[in-house]
Amino acid sequence: MMQATDRTRGSAKSQASTQDLTELVDALRDVVLTARRRSAGSMHDKAVVALLARLADLGPVRATELAERVWLDPSTISRHLRTLEEQGHLVRAPDPDDGRATLLAVTKSGRRLVDQAREQRLDQLATALKNWSDADRTDLIRLTRQLVESLEHS
Repeated sequence: MMQATDRTRGSAKSQASTQDLTELVDALRDVVLTARRRSAGSMHDKAVVALLARLADLGPVRATELAERVWLDPSTISRHLRTLEEQGHLVRAPDPDDGRATLLAVTKSGRRLVDQAREQRLDQLATALKNWSDADRTDLIRLTRQLVESLEHS
């Protein structure tokens, strides 16, 4: 009889954990989607700026590495890269380690575009968090970083 009670408790714990995890996934998705929806620009513009921002963070890289870092197929980002290059937001230069390859780098105008988008996101977050306590903001940062660390090492 004791075993059945333990199994029932274990099962309830698993269900609660699954529900908690589902709610967390939904909440994180909602944060991202709401932030994207409320930011200015078309979805295409947002995708291009997000790609440019990742390139700015990485520094000069090959298109294949950039695609890998943003979890997309190189063919998927090639049109965006062409657009960014045509607009003067990125340049291609020969890879000094492999003359057959090129490296992508953000230009000054690309950096300005990324900085403007980040400033907009910061303003958006500041408005959303204005009524939160310092302790709640600190907890959110700590727990978010802890989640990222756990995901990296799981």
